[in-house]
Amino acid sequence: MEILLFLVIGLAVGCLGAMLGIGGGVIILPLMSFVFGATPQEAAGTSMLVVLFNSLSGAFGYYRQKRICWDAAWKFAIATIPGGFLGSYIAHYLESKTLFIVFGIFFAIMAAMMFTKANARSKTEANTTVPENYDWRLGTVCSVAVGFIASILGIGGGIIHVPMMTYLLKFPVKTAIATSTAILTVSAFSGVVSHAFLGHVLWIPAIGLATGAVIGAQMGVRLASKTKSSLLMKLTSVLVFAMGLKFVLSVV
Repeated sequence: MEILLFLVIGLAVGCLGAMLGIGGGVIILPLMSFVFGATPQEAAGTSMLVVLFNSLSGAFGYYRQKRICWDAAWKFAIATIPGGFLGSYIAHYLESKTLFIVFGIFFAIMAAMMFTKANARSKTEANTTVPENYDWRLGTVCSVAVGFIASILGIGGGIIHVPMMTYLLKFPVKTAIATSTAILTVSAFSGVVSHAFLGHVLWIPAIGLATGAVIGAQMGVRLASKTKSSLLMKLTSVLVFAMGLKFVLSVV
Protein backbone atom coordinates (compact mmCIF):
# COMPACT_ATOMS: atom_id res chain seq x y z
CA MET A 1 0.00 0.00 0.00
CA GLU A 2 2.86 2.36 0.86
CA ILE A 3 4.59 1.76 -2.47
CA LEU A 4 1.33 2.60 -4.25
CA LEU A 5 1.19 5.93 -2.41
CA PHE A 6 4.73 6.76 -3.48
CA LEU A 7 3.86 5.76 -7.04
CA VAL A 8 0.90 8.19 -7.16
CA ILE A 9 2.94 11.01 -5.62
CA GLY A 10 5.74 10.33 -8.09
CA LEU A 11 3.29 10.55 -10.97
CA ALA A 12 2.19 14.05 -9.93
CA VAL A 13 5.71 15.20 -9.15
CA GLY A 14 7.04 13.83 -12.44
CA CYS A 15 4.37 15.66 -14.42
CA LEU A 16 5.03 19.01 -12.73
CA GLY A 17 8.80 18.56 -12.71
CA ALA A 18 9.06 17.87 -16.44
CA MET A 19 6.54 20.56 -17.35
CA LEU A 20 8.57 23.22 -15.52
CA GLY A 21 12.02 21.74 -16.16
CA ILE A 22 12.86 21.48 -12.46
CA GLY A 23 12.99 17.72 -11.96
CA GLY A 24 10.52 17.71 -9.04
CA GLY A 25 13.08 18.02 -6.26
CA VAL A 26 11.42 21.11 -4.80
CA ILE A 27 8.41 18.92 -4.00
CA ILE A 28 10.12 15.67 -3.00
CA LEU A 29 12.56 17.38 -0.63
CA PRO A 30 9.99 18.95 1.76
CA LEU A 31 7.67 15.97 1.32
CA MET A 32 10.32 13.53 2.55
CA SER A 33 11.35 15.91 5.35
CA PHE A 34 7.98 16.93 6.77
CA VAL A 35 5.61 14.10 5.84
CA PHE A 36 7.78 10.98 5.94
CA GLY A 37 10.25 12.08 8.63
CA ALA A 38 13.49 11.70 6.66
CA THR A 39 16.62 13.53 7.74
CA PRO A 40 17.70 16.42 5.46
CA GLN A 41 20.47 14.22 4.07
CA GLU A 42 18.08 11.33 3.37
CA ALA A 43 15.55 13.71 1.83
CA ALA A 44 18.23 15.17 -0.44
CA GLY A 45 19.57 11.78 -1.52
CA THR A 46 16.14 10.29 -2.18
CA SER A 47 15.06 13.42 -4.01
CA MET A 48 18.11 13.27 -6.27
CA LEU A 49 17.31 9.73 -7.37
CA VAL A 50 13.74 10.72 -8.26
CA VAL A 51 15.05 13.78 -10.13
CA LEU A 52 17.36 11.50 -12.13
CA PHE A 53 14.57 9.26 -13.41
CA ASN A 54 12.20 12.19 -13.90
CA SER A 55 14.76 14.03 -16.02
CA LEU A 56 15.66 10.95 -18.06
CA SER A 57 12.03 10.46 -19.01
CA GLY A 58 11.44 14.17 -19.61
CA ALA A 59 14.59 14.58 -21.70
CA PHE A 60 13.47 11.74 -23.96
CA GLY A 61 10.14 13.49 -24.48
CA TYR A 62 11.76 16.83 -25.27
CA TYR A 63 14.23 15.09 -27.59
CA ARG A 64 11.31 13.79 -29.64
CA GLN A 65 9.91 17.34 -29.79
CA LYS A 66 13.36 18.64 -30.88
CA ARG A 67 13.34 21.36 -28.22
CA ILE A 68 16.74 20.67 -26.62
CA CYS A 69 19.74 22.89 -27.44
CA TRP A 70 22.40 20.17 -27.37
CA ASP A 71 25.31 22.58 -27.75
CA ALA A 72 24.47 24.13 -24.38
CA ALA A 73 23.22 20.90 -22.81
CA TRP A 74 26.47 18.94 -22.98
CA LYS A 75 28.69 21.87 -21.96
CA PHE A 76 26.60 22.81 -18.94
CA ALA A 77 25.96 19.19 -17.95
CA ILE A 78 29.66 18.31 -17.75
CA ALA A 79 30.30 21.46 -15.69
CA THR A 80 27.79 20.34 -13.02
CA ILE A 81 29.57 17.05 -12.25
CA PRO A 82 32.39 18.27 -9.90
CA GLY A 83 29.98 20.41 -7.89
CA GLY A 84 27.51 17.54 -7.65
CA PHE A 85 29.99 15.28 -5.91
CA LEU A 86 31.27 18.05 -3.60
CA GLY A 87 27.78 19.20 -2.58
CA SER A 88 26.66 15.76 -1.41
CA TYR A 89 29.73 15.38 0.81
CA ILE A 90 29.30 18.80 2.41
CA ALA A 91 25.62 18.07 3.06
CA HIS A 92 26.70 14.97 5.00
CA TYR A 93 28.35 17.15 7.69
CA LEU A 94 25.82 19.97 8.05
CA GLU A 95 23.25 20.03 10.86
CA SER A 96 19.57 19.64 10.03
CA LYS A 97 18.60 23.18 11.10
CA THR A 98 21.41 24.66 9.04
CA LEU A 99 20.30 22.77 5.95
CA PHE A 100 16.65 23.77 6.46
CA ILE A 101 17.58 27.46 6.67
CA VAL A 102 19.78 27.16 3.58
CA PHE A 103 16.94 25.40 1.75
CA GLY A 104 14.41 28.07 2.74
CA ILE A 105 16.47 31.15 1.93
CA PHE A 106 17.63 29.77 -1.40
CA PHE A 107 14.12 28.80 -2.47
CA ALA A 108 12.70 32.21 -1.51
CA ILE A 109 15.38 34.13 -3.45
CA MET A 110 14.87 32.03 -6.57
CA ALA A 111 11.09 32.41 -6.35
CA ALA A 112 11.30 36.21 -6.14
CA MET A 113 13.65 36.41 -9.13
CA MET A 114 11.46 34.17 -11.28
CA PHE A 115 8.16 35.86 -10.45
CA THR A 116 9.41 39.40 -11.07
CA LYS A 117 10.79 38.39 -14.47
CA ALA A 118 7.78 36.33 -15.59
CA ASN A 119 5.79 39.32 -16.90
CA ALA A 120 8.73 40.52 -18.95
CA ARG A 121 8.95 37.10 -20.56
CA SER A 122 5.32 37.24 -21.63
CA LYS A 123 6.18 40.07 -24.03
CA THR A 124 8.50 37.76 -25.93
CA GLU A 125 6.29 34.70 -25.77
CA ALA A 126 6.52 34.04 -29.48
CA ASN A 127 10.32 33.98 -29.47
CA THR A 128 11.62 30.44 -30.00
CA THR A 129 15.06 31.26 -31.42
CA VAL A 130 18.17 30.23 -29.51
CA PRO A 131 20.83 32.99 -29.57
CA GLU A 132 23.64 32.07 -31.98
CA ASN A 133 26.34 33.66 -29.84
CA TYR A 134 25.15 33.00 -26.30
CA ASP A 135 27.82 33.30 -23.59
CA TRP A 136 28.56 29.60 -23.08
CA ARG A 137 31.56 30.44 -20.88
CA LEU A 138 29.34 32.28 -18.39
CA GLY A 139 26.86 29.41 -18.55
CA THR A 140 29.60 26.86 -17.88
CA VAL A 141 30.94 28.74 -14.86
CA CYS A 142 27.44 29.12 -13.46
CA SER A 143 26.78 25.42 -14.04
CA VAL A 144 29.68 24.44 -11.76
CA ALA A 145 27.95 26.35 -8.95
CA VAL A 146 24.58 24.91 -9.98
CA GLY A 147 25.90 21.36 -9.57
CA PHE A 148 27.16 22.14 -6.07
CA ILE A 149 24.01 23.92 -4.88
CA ALA A 150 21.67 21.39 -6.45
CA SER A 151 23.42 18.43 -4.86
CA ILE A 152 23.60 19.94 -1.39
CA LEU A 153 19.89 20.79 -1.60
CA GLY A 154 18.85 17.59 -3.37
CA ILE A 155 16.81 19.45 -5.98
CA GLY A 156 18.62 18.57 -9.20
CA GLY A 157 19.42 22.04 -10.56
CA GLY A 158 16.68 22.88 -13.03
CA ILE A 159 15.27 25.45 -10.64
CA ILE A 160 18.53 27.37 -11.18
CA HIS A 161 19.33 26.48 -14.77
CA VAL A 162 15.98 27.56 -16.21
CA PRO A 163 16.15 31.19 -14.93
CA MET A 164 19.90 31.32 -15.63
CA MET A 165 19.45 30.33 -19.27
CA THR A 166 16.38 32.53 -19.67
CA TYR A 167 17.61 35.75 -18.03
CA LEU A 168 21.40 35.63 -18.37
CA LEU A 169 21.79 33.82 -21.69
CA LYS A 170 18.50 34.99 -23.31
CA PHE A 171 17.19 31.54 -24.22
CA PRO A 172 13.47 31.12 -24.97
CA VAL A 173 11.73 29.76 -21.86
CA LYS A 174 10.55 26.51 -23.42
CA THR A 175 13.99 25.81 -24.89
CA ALA A 176 15.54 26.53 -21.48
CA ILE A 177 13.12 24.09 -19.81
CA ALA A 178 13.87 21.32 -22.32
CA THR A 179 17.64 21.88 -22.21
CA SER A 180 17.60 22.07 -18.40
CA THR A 181 15.84 18.70 -18.30
CA ALA A 182 18.61 17.16 -20.41
CA ILE A 183 21.28 18.72 -18.17
CA LEU A 184 19.55 17.27 -15.13
CA THR A 185 20.18 13.72 -16.31
CA VAL A 186 23.92 14.26 -15.85
CA SER A 187 23.96 16.51 -12.78
CA ALA A 188 21.46 14.29 -10.94
CA PHE A 189 23.45 11.15 -11.74
CA SER A 190 26.61 12.54 -10.11
CA GLY A 191 24.61 13.57 -7.06
CA VAL A 192 22.87 10.18 -6.79
CA VAL A 193 26.14 8.24 -6.92
CA SER A 194 27.71 10.20 -4.07
CA HIS A 195 24.53 10.35 -1.97
CA ALA A 196 24.02 6.59 -2.38
CA PHE A 197 27.63 5.95 -1.36
CA LEU A 198 27.04 7.97 1.82
CA GLY A 199 23.82 6.05 2.61
CA HIS A 200 21.48 9.01 2.00
CA VAL A 201 18.97 7.22 -0.27
CA LEU A 202 15.79 5.65 1.17
CA TRP A 203 15.35 2.99 -1.47
CA ILE A 204 11.71 1.92 -1.07
CA PRO A 205 10.27 5.46 -1.28
CA ALA A 206 12.80 6.31 -3.99
CA ILE A 207 11.83 3.38 -6.24
CA GLY A 208 8.10 4.11 -5.91
CA LEU A 209 8.51 7.84 -6.49
CA ALA A 210 10.93 7.36 -9.39
CA THR A 211 8.64 4.87 -11.15
CA GLY A 212 5.72 7.30 -10.95
CA ALA A 213 7.95 10.19 -12.03
CA VAL A 214 9.00 8.41 -15.23
CA ILE A 215 5.36 8.10 -16.28
CA GLY A 216 4.37 11.57 -15.09
CA ALA A 217 7.25 13.21 -16.95
CA GLN A 218 5.76 12.24 -20.30
CA MET A 219 2.52 13.96 -19.30
CA GLY A 220 4.46 17.05 -18.25
CA VAL A 221 6.30 17.27 -21.56
CA ARG A 222 2.99 17.33 -23.45
CA LEU A 223 1.48 19.94 -21.13
CA ALA A 224 4.54 22.20 -21.40
CA SER A 225 4.14 22.48 -25.17
CA LYS A 226 0.58 23.77 -24.71
CA THR A 227 1.21 26.22 -21.85
CA LYS A 228 2.38 29.86 -22.04
CA SER A 229 5.98 30.42 -20.95
CA SER A 230 5.11 33.28 -18.59
CA LEU A 231 2.54 31.12 -16.82
CA LEU A 232 5.06 28.30 -16.47
CA MET A 233 7.51 30.68 -14.77
CA LYS A 234 4.86 32.06 -12.42
CA LEU A 235 3.70 28.60 -11.41
CA THR A 236 7.27 27.60 -10.68
CA SER A 237 7.97 30.71 -8.61
CA VAL A 238 4.86 30.29 -6.43
CA LEU A 239 5.68 26.65 -5.79
CA VAL A 240 9.30 27.39 -4.91
CA PHE A 241 8.38 30.23 -2.56
CA ALA A 242 5.89 28.06 -0.67
CA MET A 243 8.53 25.37 -0.17
CA GLY A 244 11.09 27.91 1.03
CA LEU A 245 8.66 29.41 3.53
CA LYS A 246 7.87 25.98 4.92
CA PHE A 247 11.54 25.22 5.52
CA VAL A 248 12.23 28.51 7.31
CA LEU A 249 9.13 28.26 9.51
CA SER A 250 10.07 24.72 10.52
CA VAL A 251 13.13 25.96 12.45
CA VAL A 252 11.77 29.26 13.79
